[in-house]
Amino acid sequence: MTTENPTTGPLDRTEAARLLAEVEGRPPVSSTRDARVFAWFAAVIAVVMGVGTIAIMFTNWAMVPYLVLLFAVIFWQRRSIGASPRGSSRTYLWGVAGSGAMVLVVVTGLHVIRTTIGLTPWWYLLGAVLVAVPGLVAAARIARRGTAR
Repeated sequence: MTTENPTTGPLDRTEAARLLAEVEGRPPVSSTRDARVFAWFAAVIAVVMGVGTIAIMFTNWAMVPYLVLLFAVIFWQRRSIGASPRGSSRTYLWGVAGSGAMVLVVVTGLHVIRTTIGLTPWWYLLGAVLVAVPGLVAAARIARRGTAR
């Protein structure tokens, strides 16, 4: 495979990415702003998941506002960015899936701690942080990849 275009000569990286996005039917390559916005929303979703997990443990009715807020943030994210940076969707998916898995671990752990030694506010704070960490790591990776352009 050659990187030369018979009509224009050698392709630079930007032109190759634009042509690939055109062939895949995606919007043009995203900007640094899109990467920053995508990373911020990934971080917000991770924090909402962490705080929502703890809120649900206190009261059952917190599930409805939690889900409404989570879907509102996701909807707002999709409308705010022009194009997601290449490879960031997979990173975002792994971050959100990791936070989702941590929800199960944290809820189980907090219930065990509640029945054995009792809970203090620090346990709840630790649980919220543990749920948010995979999403925050994904957000940092997306932001770093976006500024490396």
